[in-house]
Amino acid sequence: MRGFRLAVIEAYDYKCSVCGLILPSPDFLNWEVEAAHIVPHSLLGKDDIWNGIALCRFHHWAFDVGWFTLRTDFSIETSSRLNSLQREQGKMMDFDVIRQTARIGEAINLPSRKDLHPHEKSILWHRKNAYSTTNLPRINI
Repeated sequence: MRGFRLAVIEAYDYKCSVCGLILPSPDFLNWEVEAAHIVPHSLLGKDDIWNGIALCRFHHWAFDVGWFTLRTDFSIETSSRLNSLQREQGKMMDFDVIRQTARIGEAINLPSRKDLHPHEKSILWHRKNAYSTTNLPRINI
C-alpha cells in the first residue's frame, strides 16, 4: 500500500489533481495529498498507478462518495445532486468548496507522463458504480 501511495503522489507532483493543493509538513517528510483508488481497494481495486489519482483529503472524500467523477478525457463531472444541498452546505465561510474547486468540464491535473494516467476502465467503473445522480439520499436538516 505504501508503494502505491508514493507512486501516485510522486506522479502527480505531490499535489491534488483537482484543486492543486500542495502542502508539506514542516519537515517535508509528509504531504497532505492522498493516493485515492479509483476502484476501491476494498472492492478488489488494484494498488497500481493506473487505478489511482492524487487528491487532497476533501476531494478524496468527495470522489469516494460520488459528488464528482471523471470523464474518459479526464475532465470533471459533478453530480446533479449538488443542487439538492442547502445553501449553507459545502461552504467554508463564503467559499463554495466543491462547486468552486471541482468545476464541470475542467480537466484534472495529470502526470506529465501519459503512461501514468488513470486507466479508462477504472474511470468507467467509478462512473458506473461510485458516481451517481440518483443514489445519494437527500438529507433535510
